[in-house]
Amino acid sequence: MAGMTEMLEQLLGGQAERIGSRIGADESQTRSALSLAIPSIIAALGNEAGAGTGLKQAVEQDHDGSILDDLTGYLDGTANLSPRTTNGAGILEHALGDRQANVERSLSSKTGLSMDSIGQLLPIIAPIIMGMLGKQSRSAAGASGGGGFGLDDLGGLLGGETAAAQSRNPDLSDILGSLGGLGGGVSTRTSSSPPAGSGELTDMLGSLNDRKPGA
Repeated sequence: MAGMTEMLEQLLGGQAERIGSRIGADESQTRSALSLAIPSIIAALGNEAGAGTGLKQAVEQDHDGSILDDLTGYLDGTANLSPRTTNGAGILEHALGDRQANVERSLSSKTGLSMDSIGQLLPIIAPIIMGMLGKQSRSAAGASGGGGFGLDDLGGLLGGETAAAQSRNPDLSDILGSLGGLGGGVSTRTSSSPPAGSGELTDMLGSLNDRKPGA
């Protein structure tokens, strides 16, 4: 079964032409950028997976997966979604903070896209990644009859996704290095960590909602 990163790459790869038209890149360049940008954001979220970060609350309140139900509408700006659900800049502020410029430079170097194009791409895809986390959390809750992901589940899921992505694409390790040790911190969480189903993912996503964009 495909992991979350691969599912996102397939999903967004089908929208590469539409996304490329928004960021000023052709379809091939956009696909290449997505293959590195998606796991980079996942790794950054994994580095933030811990008690008190609020990620869990954010998923529960603002990222229920509905963005995936009207992905074309979201990308075209016509979907009826909450501004909090689509606040890519706010998600990146929490996940990357002052490291965002470093990540953008690394992605630009690896993909050949301009800094401007990368700077537009990341906030577009960040809410989609959060939506996928929310959808998986709700799926876990439905299967277990519980409350979705726990913090340990979230850390294990995101860390495992990062480790798997690094094994598939060596360029990702260089990008994660631009985050000042993020790659090492995240890759220590492996796919052998507890599976999705307790409470860490939900906690992490909640803190994103507690802070207003630009706060």
